[in-house]
Amino acid sequence: MLLARVTIISFVLLCILYSFSHAQEREYLRWVRSKPKITKINIDGNKAFSDGAVRKQMYSKTHGFWAALRRDRRIFVQRETLSRDTLEIKYLYLKSGYLEVKVAEEFLLDEKDSSATVQVTIEEGRQFKFGQKKLTGQYPGKFSYNFDRIADRLKFGKTFDVFQVRAAIFDMKTLMANDGFPYGNIEYRIDEPGPTELDDIEFIVVSDSIVHFGELTISGNNNFPKYTAARELKIKKGNTYRRNDIIESQTRLLESGYFTTVRFSQDDNSNNRYNPDFILNLRERKPHFTTFSTGAGQSIEKDLVWNLSGRFGKRNFIGSRRYEILADYSFTLGNDARLVEHRYRVRYVEPWFLGIRMPLILTGEYQPRIKIKFPDKQFDRESWATSAETNRRFGTKVRTTLGIEYEFVKISGVSEDSLSILKKDEGNSARRKIYGTLRSDSRDDLFIPRRGILVDLNPEYFGGFLGGDADFVKIQASWSTYQSLKTDLIWATRLRVGWAKAFDNTESVPVDEALFLGGANTIRGFSEKSLGPIVNGETIGATYTFVFNQEFRWKTFQVLSYIPVFRELFKSLPLWQSVFLDAGQGFGDLDDVKASAMAYSYGTGIQLISPAGPIRIDYAQRIPTSRISFDSRWHFTILYAF
Repeated sequence: MLLARVTIISFVLLCILYSFSHAQEREYLRWVRSKPKITKINIDGNKAFSDGAVRKQMYSKTHGFWAALRRDRRIFVQRETLSRDTLEIKYLYLKSGYLEVKVAEEFLLDEKDSSATVQVTIEEGRQFKFGQKKLTGQYPGKFSYNFDRIADRLKFGKTFDVFQVRAAIFDMKTLMANDGFPYGNIEYRIDEPGPTELDDIEFIVVSDSIVHFGELTISGNNNFPKYTAARELKIKKGNTYRRNDIIESQTRLLESGYFTTVRFSQDDNSNNRYNPDFILNLRERKPHFTTFSTGAGQSIEKDLVWNLSGRFGKRNFIGSRRYEILADYSFTLGNDARLVEHRYRVRYVEPWFLGIRMPLILTGEYQPRIKIKFPDKQFDRESWATSAETNRRFGTKVRTTLGIEYEFVKISGVSEDSLSILKKDEGNSARRKIYGTLRSDSRDDLFIPRRGILVDLNPEYFGGFLGGDADFVKIQASWSTYQSLKTDLIWATRLRVGWAKAFDNTESVPVDEALFLGGANTIRGFSEKSLGPIVNGETIGATYTFVFNQEFRWKTFQVLSYIPVFRELFKSLPLWQSVFLDAGQGFGDLDDVKASAMAYSYGTGIQLISPAGPIRIDYAQRIPTSRISFDSRWHFTILYAF
C-alpha cells in the first residue's frame, strides 16, 4: 500500500515537473519568436583569439545605431542565430588548426527590458600543425606526380587547415574523375605528433576500376533536329569517362541557343557500373521568338538617352539555322527630344559552318539619314553595310571574333561653322574592313565583379588591299582588374589605349570612325566625345588615346528600403556606391603626350543593382589644369564604366 502511494506521488511530481519545464520551454520559444534585440555578447574560454576576433566572426551582432540604420537583422535573436554562431566560430578555429574545438552557446534573458545576452563558451583544445604527407592505397601510378603536387600545398610546419585538406581531397578526386575513375575514394588520417610536435597526414586512395561511357539517350529534342544536341556532345560511347566532358557538353548545349535547361543523369536501368548508360534531358527554346527591350544610356547627343529595341526571329530555319530581324531606336529626353539613332538589321546564322563549331554570321544593316551632333560640330550620316563574321571560344575564358565588312556611308549637311577638316569627309564613301576581337575574361560576375581580370583587344583594318575610299587602321585595347578588399569593398582599375592612323591616299581617319574620349564610360566630367587634339579651337579625332580609371565600390546604406510602399522591392535591388578618379586624353602625336596635357576628374556615384545590371548615376568634377577649366557633370547610364 505504501509502495503504491509512493509511486502515485512520484508520478504526480514528475507530471508537475514536466508541465513546469514544458511551460518554461514554451515561454522561451515565445521569447525567441519575439526577436529581442541583442545588447551584449559574452565570450569565455578563448585564448587563441581575442573577444573581438570571435565577435567579428559570429553571425550575432550587438544592437547599435549604425546596425539599426542598415536594418541588420543579425542584431535581433533569430531562430538560426545559435546554430550559425556555432558554425562560424568552429570555422574560425578549424581553419586555424584547432580540430578538437567545442562551442556551447545560449541566450540569457535580461528581465529589465527582455533583451538578450549571447553567452559563448569555447573549449579550444590543442593546435595541430602539418607534418609529413604520405599517399597510400591502390591507384594508377600516372596519378602519383599530380597527387604529390596537390599534397604539397599543405606546407610543412604550417597551421593545420582542415578546409585545405578537404580541398586537396576534392582536387585529387576530380583528377581521377576526369581520367576514367569517378568512383575513386580518398580518406585521410592524422598521426599523433612525434618529437617535432607536428602532425603527419596520410591520404588513403582507392581508385576502383576504370569506367567508360555507355549508350546516351537524348530526350526532349522535339522542335529541332536531333543533331542540334548530338553535335555539341563530347561524350561518345566507349570513350573513357571524364567528368569534364559532361560539364563541357552542358556548357556547349546551353551556348548553342536552342535549349533552356540541360541535365545529364545515369540511366537507372544500366546494370554495369563500369560502362554506364546516360540520359540527356533537354528543355528546348521556342522555335520562334519576339523580344522587346528598353533602357537608358548616354550618347554624344545627350547625357540621357532612351533606347528601344525589338527583335523577331526563328531558330529552326532550314533545320537548325537561324535568322532574325532587329530594329534599334534611341531618343533624347527633355526639351530637345528627338530621334538620334535608328538602325535595322537582318541576320542569318549558320551554326556549324563547314562542319566546324564556328558559326558563320551574315548581317545586313541599314541606318537611315540622321543628324549627328558633336560638342563643336554637326553633320548628317546615312549608311548601309553587309558583313560576314565567325567566332571561337578557347577554354572558358578566351573568346575570339574575326569578320569582314563592306559599308557605304554618306555624310552631308556639314554645318557652316565646322572647319574644313570635317568638310573633307562630306560625300559618299565606300569602306571595306577586316576586324577582330580577342577577349580574356576571368571575372567572377558580369555586373559586379569582385575578382578577376578582363582583357580586350579590338583591331580594325580599313581599305588597303581590300579597296574602298578610306585607308586607315584602328586598334583599341583595355585591361581591367578587380580585387575584393572586403566582402562589399571592391577595388577596380582599368587601363585603356587606342591608336588610329590613316595611310596611302587618306589624309585623316573619317570623323565617324575617329577616336574621341569623354563621357560616362571613359573620362567622366566631360561630355561624350569632347576630348581629343584641338586644331583651330576645334576637337578632332586622336591618333593616340590613353585612359586610366580607378574606382572603389561598396554596398552602401539601403535608404530605399525605408520607403514603405517599395520596401520589399528594394530588398532585391540593393544600392551600391562608388568613388572614382579618371584620367586620359587623345593626342595627335606621341610628342604631345604629357601629364600636364591629360584631363583629370573625380567624383562619386550611386548604383541601383537591377536584373539588367547596375543603373548608374555619377557626379564628376574636373580637376583644373593649364588647358582645362573647372566644371562638373552628371552622368546617367546602365552598367559600370568598366
